[in-house]
Amino acid sequence: MFRESDLVGDVPFLTPSWVLSERVYRAILQMLARGTLRRGATLHIGVLAKALGVSQTPVREALARLAATGLVVHEARKGYRIAPPLDAAGFRQLMDARRLVEIGAIGHACRLGGTAFRAELTRAFETQSAEVSRLHAAHPVDRAERARLEWRVLEADLHFHEVILDHSHNRFIRFMADALKAQLHRIRQSAEQGLADHGFALAEHRAILAAVMSADAVAAENAMRRHMDLVEERALAEIALATRAGTPEQGPTSGPDEHQGERR
Repeated sequence: MFRESDLVGDVPFLTPSWVLSERVYRAILQMLARGTLRRGATLHIGVLAKALGVSQTPVREALARLAATGLVVHEARKGYRIAPPLDAAGFRQLMDARRLVEIGAIGHACRLGGTAFRAELTRAFETQSAEVSRLHAAHPVDRAERARLEWRVLEADLHFHEVILDHSHNRFIRFMADALKAQLHRIRQSAEQGLADHGFALAEHRAILAAVMSADAVAAENAMRRHMDLVEERALAEIALATRAGTPEQGPTSGPDEHQGERR
């Protein structure tokens, strides 16, 4: 059971310009990513609403959206609870679906997005790079501060992919991507084991951006495919490591150091 005081600190780090429903959704997602909400915990709508300073309606909407991703489970007459992370087989299936959506999306974006797409993706990459540098430079001893910085990196990573989906100019591609929310499961895995692959992800995004800037849709699709393959490889290695350690319920108590990009 979580304390209401554990939740309040998450809200100030959300972008205030988002509509209320999106802010609440991302607030709860942030609690998942930062480990405030642990697997198996019951999500009390009233407690969450009070902690976030909102009515219960947007909280219910947010939990319903999260239930569609598999991060939250809804049980009749019991309400919502945090779901366990995906196992290896489930994660493989999710990444297969993600390849189908995101490789196609970047091809469409390259062909249809034009200069606006290239400019926005460049800004998204620059933001992600700055957040990764900030995380490396900080070396915070405080776990809460480390978690806050890691969340900013994860948000920037998500935004990079959202720019691509938005510029596919196909609302059904975005609809399918929203239904999958495959990235959210990597965020949840980071909460369990610590953020460990942001250096790799940044390098792979750099390769994607370079292909986009060359206006070569095939190269961009190949770069995205390579990124998907490596994300899956790293995630499955982490799942296997946690399984061998026999401690799937808890991740490490500290994050990686600044040289994490050299790990495999």
